[in-house]
Amino acid sequence: MPEVTIAIPFYNAEEYLEMAILSVLSQTFEDFTLLLIDDGSTDSSLEIAKKYIADKRVKVISDGKNINLGNRLNEIPSMTETKFLARMDADDIMHPQRIEIQMDILKNNPEIDVLGSNVYSIDENNDVFGQRMTISNDSIVTVKTFVHPTIIAKTEWFKNNPYDVSALRVEDTELWLRTYHQYTFKATTKPLLFYREIGDKYYKKYFKGFPGIFYILKKHKLSLSYLIFSIKYFISSFLYLIFNAIGVEHILVEKRNGIKINKKNYKYYI
Repeated sequence: MPEVTIAIPFYNAEEYLEMAILSVLSQTFEDFTLLLIDDGSTDSSLEIAKKYIADKRVKVISDGKNINLGNRLNEIPSMTETKFLARMDADDIMHPQRIEIQMDILKNNPEIDVLGSNVYSIDENNDVFGQRMTISNDSIVTVKTFVHPTIIAKTEWFKNNPYDVSALRVEDTELWLRTYHQYTFKATTKPLLFYREIGDKYYKKYFKGFPGIFYILKKHKLSLSYLIFSIKYFISSFLYLIFNAIGVEHILVEKRNGIKINKKNYKYYI
């Protein structure tokens, strides 16, 4: 039995999905199951995923339905037979040593419940232009939230802490803020994921999250943490709208990073 499952839910992700899959299959840690879960794609994503089923580590799951990301994320733990479960998105790229490093940390620090990592930001051409955390050594820091596709935890943790699917597009932050005081959240400051951020009409992504924000404000109306997050979310939404209107939205995307990097292309996989 493999030690860890890496799960990639996808929907109409044909442009980047193959790169995401190849970055997983090129991991230095090879004892894993790769779950590719289709959410009713109407493009060639499912065909791309099926290209890799000859690799015995790969399982492709498709029921033809589109039930949204949150529901797929909640399905994944029940499909997982391994002790550990790692998140991954269909448009990102793994550092070749991501799983090896994170598994080593978890085995040596059993008190950690959820482990994330630092990330490199990449554009639509796979060029690195920034690093999220300003620290890039091998230290482990306490966090309250994560860059979602960097996390790895025991499968049992995911089963005990499902996503609230009504918190549309902010399911991950709702989960972190709901659970961080009960568990040990850590992140390695070493960048282990190439996280795709494209500064083009980013404000639309924020606006689509408004129903989820209103929902969590109602659900957690006495929580200062959720109130602060929601206020920052609304401010960011309108800042992105204004910056887009004057053609400089990319500036805000770049400012998400603690370190700016002159665009550089890395070889991500073999």
